[in-house]
Amino acid sequence: MSGDDEAGPRWLDVPSIDDSPLPSLEPGQSYHDLGALYPDAPVPRGPGDIVIRRAVLHDVTGLEEILNWAADGELVILELQSMLDRGFEFETAIEQITSFVEGDLGGSLVQLGEQRILILPAGFRGVSGLEDEPFETS
Repeated sequence: MSGDDEAGPRWLDVPSIDDSPLPSLEPGQSYHDLGALYPDAPVPRGPGDIVIRRAVLHDVTGLEEILNWAADGELVILELQSMLDRGFEFETAIEQITSFVEGDLGGSLVQLGEQRILILPAGFRGVSGLEDEPFETS
């Protein structure tokens, strides 16, 4: 194997939990939700690998799992739309996330629009203001 081959993508064999057939696509459905099909898929991680999680926070009971992901060094894109109108509960959730991620882990939070935040573990940082940067087009 040459050095160039090692830089390519790593392929993972993810066996199904059982031998039952996979659900078929419903009319209008354009993708398989692999998170629903394989919620605990065995994904080996090597040095420098990062996992990006996407979650919707419906109430504060979901904070434990989100904070566990952050503690494991995973990035989390967190949708907060369902909590925006619940002032005290929303403020409590943001306060707990901020305290743990920034205070305990040394990570940071980045606001993504009006309804989402990006939770970055230590070693990552967000860059703001890219919307004002000129980009070359070809």
